[in-house]
Amino acid sequence: MVVAIIILLILVIAVFGGLYWSYHKTFYSTTKDMDETDGPAVIMKHPYSAVARENIKKLADTPCQFVHTRSFDGLRLSGRYYEGREDMPLCICFHGYRGSALRDFSACGLFLMREGYNVLLIDERAHWRSQGHTISFGINERFDVMSWLRFAERRFGADKPVNLFGISMGGGTVLMASGQNLPESVKCIVADCPFNSPKDIIKHVCRKVKLNPELSWPLVWAAAHVYGHFDINATTAAEEVKKTTVPILIIHGEGDNFVPMSMSEEVYDANPEMITRYTIPEAGHGLSYYYDTERYEKIVLDFLHEHDREEAGETDDEKDDSAE
Repeated sequence: MVVAIIILLILVIAVFGGLYWSYHKTFYSTTKDMDETDGPAVIMKHPYSAVARENIKKLADTPCQFVHTRSFDGLRLSGRYYEGREDMPLCICFHGYRGSALRDFSACGLFLMREGYNVLLIDERAHWRSQGHTISFGINERFDVMSWLRFAERRFGADKPVNLFGISMGGGTVLMASGQNLPESVKCIVADCPFNSPKDIIKHVCRKVKLNPELSWPLVWAAAHVYGHFDINATTAAEEVKKTTVPILIIHGEGDNFVPMSMSEEVYDANPEMITRYTIPEAGHGLSYYYDTERYEKIVLDFLHEHDREEAGETDDEKDDSAE
């Protein structure tokens, strides 16, 4: 009897130890102990790394205001606000998994600022100045999008146009948020190299690191419930974009071996009437801007200006009606 109890205890400890290992490796954030201007080799060792580092330093040195809001579950969320022209929309930008706003938006963020946009770079939950320890691959982060939209309404008013941007996990996050009851202030969404579902991207990474995805997934799923306190299968980007009323632009590098292009293609196929999708030849993960800067900027500006003009057109119509 004693032996049986000991064996049972060992099994229980082994199971919960395995779950915690899976949670720590997959969901626990370690960015608070890192340098937010640096990044993994996949980002920093590419043909444009020198330019990327210059942009990161430039963005880090650009004056900003640190702003905060509260998440649905009480976390203090932080962001960097860069003021642009008063008559321009606000772009709220969400970085990637264990990434940082300074790194992931060092190119696109500076580009949007040059164009006069007001830019709010978010520290995702469990990253940098934002509270929390669990990364949920967009499942909880999609509700943080709503928290930041409420912040924007309080700060700038309900009439301030807003564009949502996301890269990698941030791209998945804004796509997952697209199916919620977004305020009318949200005019469009731009997602760079997004994945469709947490399950698919986690299984893909398991294959890359030589772990059996079918054996690993049950542990990861259980770890999310037991230690992360969330359902990792709660939704997918494809499910949410089916419900969206907001136009979406997706950009994906054809050389991306971290988030395969097939993942954003699944999202596009879910609602092609509301989604425009472009691919950039040879570009690796999150590097489309660097591989074809001119085309990237044109794609994004054409998309944004189309909806800026739509907004301006509505305003002009209202003025004409009132004049009559």
